[in-house]
Amino acid sequence: MKNRLWLTLVGGMVLVMLTTMSTTGALWRNEATVDAGTVTTGSLVLLVGGQSSPYTFTALSAGNLTPGQAVRAPLTVGNGGSTDMTYGLTSVTATAVTPADQKLAAALLLTVTMDEVCGQAPSQGVVLLDRVPVNPSATFAGSPLAPSSSETLCIEVALNANAPITAAAGTTSVTFTFRGDQES
Repeated sequence: MKNRLWLTLVGGMVLVMLTTMSTTGALWRNEATVDAGTVTTGSLVLLVGGQSSPYTFTALSAGNLTPGQAVRAPLTVGNGGSTDMTYGLTSVTATAVTPADQKLAAALLLTVTMDEVCGQAPSQGVVLLDRVPVNPSATFAGSPLAPSSSETLCIEVALNANAPITAAAGTTSVTFTFRGDQES
């Protein structure tokens, strides 16, 4: 009987200890709503000659250009978007079909300066390209443009003073390709 009482007493104490230890846990829960605000995107719009579509640069046309002569015209490059951007000239190509056209295209030299004054005399602005051949490697990286801002480039195409006489019957049209990239 003494063993039985002793076993009952120990069993009761173990039961009390297990009961009090297992009921001390708690679970807490709460919720809150956070307004994340509005997420918007900017727009990137490169304007050449005031247009976002292909622009025909008729001001740079020249007829009867003789060796050593040049034609100059201003070209405005602008940011019509809502985010800062950097623009650049990525390629220049000349259309040349006949052998005379090819000789003429090969004898053209391109100069590009940042200058609003673009008249009969050579530009005095910051030089971006200086008498380089008119070909796809005639490129430059431009400067940053804030939204709604623009800058004027003076584009000059000259006929090399050493142009061959076979270029005299040639005609060509030149295409300038610009690119605008969002500033990071």
